[in-house]
Amino acid sequence: MVRNLPQLGIGLQVVFFILFFGTLLPKINNVVAAFVCLFLSFSSLIVGIYSVKRQQNLILSIAVIIIAFLILGFTIFAYFLGEAGYPPLIMQ
Repeated sequence: MVRNLPQLGIGLQVVFFILFFGTLLPKINNVVAAFVCLFLSFSSLIVGIYSVKRQQNLILSIAVIIIAFLILGFTIFAYFLGEAGYPPLIMQ
């Protein structure tokens, strides 16, 4: 099995941050970008939970879970919630 699961979770989160801060996400279709962000956040969350269950580097695993929840919350806020009368970004 994979020995360094927390590092895998961090790697998924780094991919999200590279996509986000590298301004690649706004160039992609909003639906595709939303599902890419959701996939990365859920994958990171699952890896973090699995690594906590396997007792692998607990502090790092908990940090992966917390950051995955933050990414998930940001994705829901940015793509699925409307603001000030504007429809959600995924609907545009």
